[in-house]
Amino acid sequence: MPVQENQRAARYLLLVDNKTNDLFYGSMLLQRFGYRVCTANTAVQALDMVSVAVPSLVLADLYLPGMNAVDLMGLFRQDPRTSSLPVITFAPAGDEAAEKRCLASGAAACLAKPLQPEDLYRSVQAAIESTPRSSIRIATRLAVSVNNVLLGPVECECGSVLSEYGMYVRMLRPYARNEQLAIELDVDGRRIPAEATVLYSHRYDDGPFKEPGMGIKFLRMAPEDREFIRDFIHNEITRDIAPEGARVS
Repeated sequence: MPVQENQRAARYLLLVDNKTNDLFYGSMLLQRFGYRVCTANTAVQALDMVSVAVPSLVLADLYLPGMNAVDLMGLFRQDPRTSSLPVITFAPAGDEAAEKRCLASGAAACLAKPLQPEDLYRSVQAAIESTPRSSIRIATRLAVSVNNVLLGPVECECGSVLSEYGMYVRMLRPYARNEQLAIELDVDGRRIPAEATVLYSHRYDDGPFKEPGMGIKFLRMAPEDREFIRDFIHNEITRDIAPEGARVS
């Protein structure tokens, strides 16, 4: 697992929602983003959990029973242990008054329900990551050709992490930083050519915790191919969990 994914997995997020389906959906999305997630059904439960261990981030539905998310944020601000704890709130789509209220109360973001994975990912990244990413990355296993040479499946060479803007290519002899490459990847049966540049590379002798390979950025790719990758990632992230009203491709 890449180092940054290990760092995400070490972060503990608390998700608070009294709606079972929404709690499941949000929790599964966050786990698929690489985070550890604990859940609570009420603000009181959330306070009890935070008293034991302070999470990196709290995500809470605004309209919780007994005590809403704004009141919960107010209690966090009164405690030195949680005074700077970031909170992301959720409200029904189109509830502009709720959004303004949450943001005025100090929420890092107020997202509309049903949650869209891309919005949730960007908001979480912006709230807690030192170098936030704007696009979702997924672990995968894609056949890849580099400079017209198909990587060796016997050596487990493949595309192992994918976003719409780049990927990590696992290979035993990666190219050097800043080299320009012709790439072709197979995404769900679609052959996608692209021009790319190497952002960084790791070899076996770089250390025991680095997977050999290279991170590349797509420089040129047909717009319809980039959209296909975006939809593929969305479908992988929401597979078997997408609630009614969520975007589907």
